[in-house]
Amino acid sequence: MTSTVRDRLFGGSLLVAIVALFLGGGIALKGPDRWLTYQKGPEPRTSELGSEPCGPVENGCATYRWSWVVTGEMTTVFRLDGLFGSWLRWDGPLDGMLHADFHGTCPGATVRWSIHADTRTVASGTLSTVPGERAAVHEPTIPGAATTVTLTAAWDRRPPGCDSFTLNWDDPEVNTGLL
Repeated sequence: MTSTVRDRLFGGSLLVAIVALFLGGGIALKGPDRWLTYQKGPEPRTSELGSEPCGPVENGCATYRWSWVVTGEMTTVFRLDGLFGSWLRWDGPLDGMLHADFHGTCPGATVRWSIHADTRTVASGTLSTVPGERAAVHEPTIPGAATTVTLTAAWDRRPPGCDSFTLNWDDPEVNTGLL
């Protein structure tokens, strides 16, 4: 083997190693987020809210809101998808912000909500007519083995004249990265 061929092979191998290191480092820094994909139940209306910085390589990631108009109760199931489909998964925190808009005369109305990873409850709480009340959903860890996330919401206290509520979930995601 001549030195020119050896140099080209070494140079090509070095280039492949550098590209692999860069891509692997990017994945290690950003992480393979897991996306919530609608599966069944009342389908949310989706609206884009804007964008925000989301990693060293990307310029910005869209932020969005899922909304449901609820008259009684609702249960929506999402499939968890990850990098390269659903086979590559890590434990990660579930992020997002829940809030409710009440329709009609609703003093003192409350809604209870819960989020489940498969069959395990990972977050729950109540939302009321207190102006600006929001429930941050950023504590629970979704196990890497989980395949579904289920959101439920129902009236806890529904005063007369309170017709329905809109449940909003801002920017829901399972963030498995370091950034």
